[in-house]
Amino acid sequence: MKSLYRFSFFVGLILIIGSQQMVMAQANLPPCGQRPHLIDPPWVNATYYCAELVIHDESGGEMGFTALAAAPDGTLYAARPLSGEVLALEDTDGDGLPETARGVAEGLTLPNGLAYYDGSLYISGGSHIYKLTNGQVETLVSDLPTGTGFWTGGIAVGTDNRLYVAIGAECDACEPKQDNRGSILSFALDGSDEQVVATGLRQPNDLTFQGNVLWTVDTARDGLDYTTNDDELNHVTSGANFGWPYCIGKENTPDSIFSNKDCSRVTAPALTFATHSNPFGIAAYSGDAFPHLKGQLLVTLGGVTGQSYLNGYTLVTIAFDADGNPLEPHIILPELPGGSEQWSTTNLQKMHFQASGFWQHHPYDVTVSREGWIYISLGGGTIWALRPR
Repeated sequence: MKSLYRFSFFVGLILIIGSQQMVMAQANLPPCGQRPHLIDPPWVNATYYCAELVIHDESGGEMGFTALAAAPDGTLYAARPLSGEVLALEDTDGDGLPETARGVAEGLTLPNGLAYYDGSLYISGGSHIYKLTNGQVETLVSDLPTGTGFWTGGIAVGTDNRLYVAIGAECDACEPKQDNRGSILSFALDGSDEQVVATGLRQPNDLTFQGNVLWTVDTARDGLDYTTNDDELNHVTSGANFGWPYCIGKENTPDSIFSNKDCSRVTAPALTFATHSNPFGIAAYSGDAFPHLKGQLLVTLGGVTGQSYLNGYTLVTIAFDADGNPLEPHIILPELPGGSEQWSTTNLQKMHFQASGFWQHHPYDVTVSREGWIYISLGGGTIWALRPR
């Protein structure tokens, strides 16, 4: 019994020390204007946020850093899908931001989703789920349904100790031929016991748990007008079918596969985004750095090229009402200034073209550090951080 008390004491001491270190990390931050990696623009709410550059490395190309995952020891993991790599970023200059990258996994197939859990990094990519532990990569699953079409999306670990992975559809809008494409699949932590959780998704780029609730994002098919709202935030429940390809914007498509289909049993999206805003990344905020964001979702809207009107290219937060229903997204980067007549003619399009936010680079993913800091990966090999003022 004495050894049990001693163990409990040391566990408690470790938790207290870790908590104190995070509090000190917040308290020791210099004023935003004095930080060496301050970014201005983008426009953010100066009451809460300081935007800082973590790393800029063009060697990886446009998709130099995509999926992100933050570990409890402060390490930030980032995927490079086109080169099949995962990098670990660590703080070597003492400013708290993990700016120095080193490779920790290579030879992977399109690593496009990361989730850190219980000392291991889980990676989804192509037909594979990998597990990285102490520098060793283990292949848990090698037969995810893939091929032509959209990439395998994000990965998450649920409170039920199971892996959840998002599977892209096999085409933009066509008669499905391959089982389990456009779905959410679930596995035991060792990669066994595959289960189909939900279907009817087109391009579920990412997913996250908010407590026991699983959320995923999805994108509308090509050719729809940008003034519609067909990109989605979906509450994933067992057996849900979200309607791809038949029941999303079908009135705009004359193809015969969209005719005479019963859409009455399709699971409606919990929230919609502007079409072609292209939700890429999603994370649940539970940190202490920004108490006003507690319980909200963070979503990167990546936008698309080749459009005269630029939907997306933003980081939004999604709060919930008393019944747990998501409210309209609030853009926090770039945030429209308010409270002054001089800004009355400013809109998001002008901010994009004035380089007051992410554009011309897509924001790919978002994750939250142990301190509650927010990391965002951008096209062109860049990672930004939002830390307290």
